[in-house]
Amino acid sequence: MTPLEFLAFMLCFTGVAGLIQYLRRRRHTGALRKLAAEWHMHFSAADRFRLAPRIAQQIPVPGAAAVRVIDLLYGVERQNYRYIFATEYTTGVLRSKTGVRRVATFCEPREPGKGETRELTFAPEGLPVIDQYKHLLNQFKS
Repeated sequence: MTPLEFLAFMLCFTGVAGLIQYLRRRRHTGALRKLAAEWHMHFSAADRFRLAPRIAQQIPVPGAAAVRVIDLLYGVERQNYRYIFATEYTTGVLRSKTGVRRVATFCEPREPGKGETRELTFAPEGLPVIDQYKHLLNQFKS
């Protein structure tokens, strides 16, 4: 195989891998949008409310770092705002860092100073991501 053929093969391989990742992500966000609509909530792929700094202190793992919030479902629940989202963070030190992704929820009062923010609750780890969202929705929207 010549270097030019190898380059062409690698470009094609990278393009196909990128396309597969794009299609998987679209299917995942489509499922979350549908789930949000079923529960009369809204969906945002990004952390539009800057929740990551607020939840970083509540993660039950000592030393959790690089906290990130993605795939956010949000809506009004009685007198509170309810957020359900995937949180990503790393644990460990130096070379033994491990990435973790879990779905979590919490709510905060609609009016500042009236009530308190409820603690962060995580879905069971063994479930697929969409089922983790459904578990939390069923638990808190009943």
